[in-house]
Amino acid sequence: MGLFDKFKKKKDGLTINEIIGKKYEYQYFDECKYIWKNYVPKTGQADNLQGELLREMENIRCEAQDSGNINWDDDYSYFCDFIKEKLTEQVIFSEEEKKEIILILDYIKECGMYAQRFYNEEIPESDVDMDKVAYVEDNLYDIICDKIGRLHKETGEPIPYEKNDNIMR
Repeated sequence: MGLFDKFKKKKDGLTINEIIGKKYEYQYFDECKYIWKNYVPKTGQADNLQGELLREMENIRCEAQDSGNINWDDDYSYFCDFIKEKLTEQVIFSEEEKKEIILILDYIKECGMYAQRFYNEEIPESDVDMDKVAYVEDNLYDIICDKIGRLHKETGEPIPYEKNDNIMR
């Protein structure tokens, strides 16, 4: 790879492999802790956007890390799409940050859908790539949670959210 190729790669932007390869440390942990304690109910959906985004993201994380995405269904896919949509419409995030959000949530959803196909026996066990079944490291989840924490810090108050009666998780 020549110098031009390296420049071209950076010009084209971030890739999911670059994001996965980087260590990540929380920047808005206290904000996320506040959201969890004050806005996320013990059961059911939150009454505000920050609480619901964090609740959904942590549900996705737990499903991957605790269960290997064995229970992946349309609700989890919806969560990925909903979080991606709501975060990327926020003006506080740069275009690069929005691209990062999209890459991460598309990747997590892709893993979940791969797991769903595997557990539904649409992918033979002999052909399965276990690395694609569930992303179990914390960094991608932490990055998205940090975006939610930053959203809360910068808005300073709960953003109204209308509950979706079509989701069961």
